[in-house]
Parts: sequence; C-alpha cells; structure tokens
Amino acid sequence: MKLKRYSVLCAVLALGLMFCGAAAAVPEDTITVGMAADAKSLDPQMTNDTTSSTYMIQMYEPLIEIGSDKKLLPCLAESWKQLDDLTYEITLRKGVKFHNGAEVTADDAVFTLNRMTTPAAAAVKSYGANIDASGLKVVDRYTFQVKASSPMAGFLSYLTHSSAYILCKAAVEAAGDDYAKHPIGTGPFKFVEMLKGDHVSYERFEDYWGTKPRYKKLLIRTIPEATSRVIELETGNVDIAYAIPNNDFKRLQDEGKVAVYNKPGLSITYMGFNTQTPPFDNPKVRKAITIAIDREGALDVVYKGLGRVPTSPLIPVNNYFPDPVPVEYDPDKAEKMLEEAGVKDLEFTIYTNENKQRKDYAEVIQAMLGDLGITVKIQVLEWGTFLEQLKGGKLPVFMIGWAADNVNPDPDAYIKAAMHSKFAGPSNRVWLKDALVDELLDKGTVTPDGPERAEIYKKFCDRVNELNPWCYLAIADTLYGANKNLKGVENFYRGSINRLDRIYYE
Repeated sequence: MKLKRYSVLCAVLALGLMFCGAAAAVPEDTITVGMAADAKSLDPQMTNDTTSSTYMIQMYEPLIEIGSDKKLLPCLAESWKQLDDLTYEITLRKGVKFHNGAEVTADDAVFTLNRMTTPAAAAVKSYGANIDASGLKVVDRYTFQVKASSPMAGFLSYLTHSSAYILCKAAVEAAGDDYAKHPIGTGPFKFVEMLKGDHVSYERFEDYWGTKPRYKKLLIRTIPEATSRVIELETGNVDIAYAIPNNDFKRLQDEGKVAVYNKPGLSITYMGFNTQTPPFDNPKVRKAITIAIDREGALDVVYKGLGRVPTSPLIPVNNYFPDPVPVEYDPDKAEKMLEEAGVKDLEFTIYTNENKQRKDYAEVIQAMLGDLGITVKIQVLEWGTFLEQLKGGKLPVFMIGWAADNVNPDPDAYIKAAMHSKFAGPSNRVWLKDALVDELLDKGTVTPDGPERAEIYKKFCDRVNELNPWCYLAIADTLYGANKNLKGVENFYRGSINRLDRIYYE
C-alpha cells in the first residue's frame, strides 16, 4: 500500500509558522472575543448549532442550567416539582426583567415552550418533541406547568438546552419574522448590533437580576482564518480566541506571551454519509471508506494528538459511555468490501465549513483514499449555507461535529436528535432511518437510570457502529487562548459555549 501522497501532506500540514507582535492595550470596559464563524441566527429556536449558541448564551438564559458537576441548578426557575409521571410545576424567580424592561412571567415561559413545538421551530424539533403542548398551563403570574410527551428519565435536563432559552412573548410577537434581528433576553448582556461576517456587539444589562459583569461591553468578532485569530490574540486585539490551531498551541504555550487552555472535547467530529443516497445507502460502502482511513495517524497530523479517536456515537461526558475499542484501519479489507459492494472508480466530494481542522482533515482523507484509487474532492461552504444544504439532504458526504450543548450527561439529550429517524434533516444529518435504532432510542428515553438503561445504550452503540452512518474522526480537545491577565477563563468547561459575564481583568 503506497502512502506517498499522505506522507507529503503530513509534512505540509506539520508546518505552522506564526508571526508575533507586541501586545496592544486592552480597553478596560470592553472584552473582545475572536470566533471562527458567524451565528447563523440569534433566535434560539431557529437554529441548533454550537456556533450560534456561543453568541446566544451571552444574552439569553434557560429555566434550569447544568453546573460543572453535571447537576441541575436553578436559573430563571426558582424551584420545580414533579406532579406525576409527565407533569412538572415550575416557579419562576420574581422581578427578573427582559432587556426591554418587561418582567418575566409564566406567560413568557409557556409561550417559549409552546413555540418550541411548532413547525416554525423545525431546527429544534427534537427538543420540542419532548413537550406535550396541550399540557402547558399558567398557574399564576410566576408559576406554570409543563407536560412531557412521554415519561422521560432526563426531561428537566432538556430544558437546559438553548432552544428553551426564555423569550419575551411581546417582543417576539411584535417583531414577527424579524425577531432574530432584534433579540430580547434576560441575560447579563443585551444585544446591540449584528454585522454579518464581522461582529456581534453587546452591552451590560444594568437591570440584570444576578451579578452584573465587571465590564461594560462585549464584542464577538468573526475571524474565520485561524492564523488571523492567533495574531489578533498575540497583538492584544482580542482578549479571547476560540479554536486555537493545534499547530500553534504548543508554540504559544512555550512562549508564554498569552495563556492557552486545553480542555476535554465535548464534540465528535465526523464524516457523515447521507444514508439515503447511493452508493452511501450501503453500509458496506460506508464501512469500507471508514476503515480505509488511518484515523489515529490523522489525529496526530491534524490535531497534533490533542484529542482522541472516538469508537462510539457517545462521548465521555455521557452516562453509559461504552468502553473504547481498538480503532480499525485496514485498507486491504476496505478494497475487498468495495469490490463486494460492486463499487468501482468511486468518486465523491467532502463538503465542510471554514473550520481549519476540518479542512485539513478532509485533505488527509483525500490523500489516503487517493492511494486506494478513490477520487475525493473538497468543497468548503459558508457556515449558514452548509447547514441549509445539510438540512435539505443535499450533501452526500460531509464533515461536521455533533456537540454536547451544555455538558448534559444524559445520553438521550445528547444523541437522540442525531440518530432518530423522526429528526432526519434538521439534526439527523445523515438521514438515518433504522427501526432498531429508533426502538432503542425510544426505550432509552423512558427507562429510568440503571442497568437496564445501560444495556439499551450498549445495544444502541453496537447497532450504530454496525450501520456506520458516521465515520468517527476525532473528539478534539477544546483549545482556546486568552490574555494572561484575564481571570475566569480557566474555569470554562462547556467548549466554546461559555457565559462571558464571569470573566474580568484585575
């Protein structure tokens, strides 16, 4: 097996030189963050992507949140109790204000949760499906009831998701289809403006119910080029830079001019196959392509070993995460499987977004599969366009991530939306439609925590691995950098989806 092209590519990708500059002065009243991509939307029920969530968490809040210890904590909800197998009664904090000055009431909470269940909120269909809209009921100004669509072991944890950020009913109804341009939340920062391709700006909400940020303004800049993000960090033009390239991480760490952080990853990067599109509707073809890729070697090349190769659709933060198994790499077996499937002269395009690691990994795959006589092309799409194409089932092969939005350990909250047939399109991006997968996921939803539930998710992982709709590529470590004098950034535990009101300069 010749790996000449792969070896040359490895050498090219290993070169990651960076220019450094003197640190600029940081305005004391503004924190600036460098992000790789725009928010697709600032309406939490119109999108379900990690990038948008990073922007939205600064100005919205859920009823309940999950702490670093994975336990449920009150947020806009002061307390809650379960009335029966399906019904929960939730009491809101009194005196909490939206950014337009209106008080948060049970009407707003019921409106928000009901909106999740409507066709307009198709992007978060998997979360809205957990709620029986007929059971939403206002009890009094600060108390309401919500009914689960079926008994669910982790129902309250679903209310921590960005799709359940509480919206101002009056503001949404007044703005109509333009709401995402004028978002109103309850969070520590309120929206000022969004300039696509450039930035989203916020200002401190002076009537915030909790502890107010120590600084006045927050600016999240869109800086797609990873090299540019690092330069902006080194020169002091941004205070925080997300998605530090693996090539630069060790250099920045050794030089010590900025602080860099390495946290366990909360996202699987995978190459997905549209399981309804020939020849990728054949599991044997999907498996052959997967085992033809030296994914452990690619992890070292693309991620500099900062991460792990997954062997299941669940990630370590999930309950019932299965024991890792050896990563299969067998190009000869892959060739035989393609022959058995009757596939000759295979040619396809890998679609992905502007993420540097994904582009680099696509090039590694292109080289590896090229050595097997498989022609691979690569097309990079703008993030919003990429997601729309995926939702419409128009991309036969693509590279993306599936992230734990809020470190929710419940596997149902993490993986059901990505694999159940009823969510094909918006979140089940591989359009997987398998009766056994659906059955196991449905059982996992309603079964209480314990050995029986553990066995269900073991069988689920085994079945998904058999079908191979995802070619698991990496659980990359979360890498980010910050000004050395910025405090609080060391406590980030949610990938890039972190509240930035708790950071400060001394």
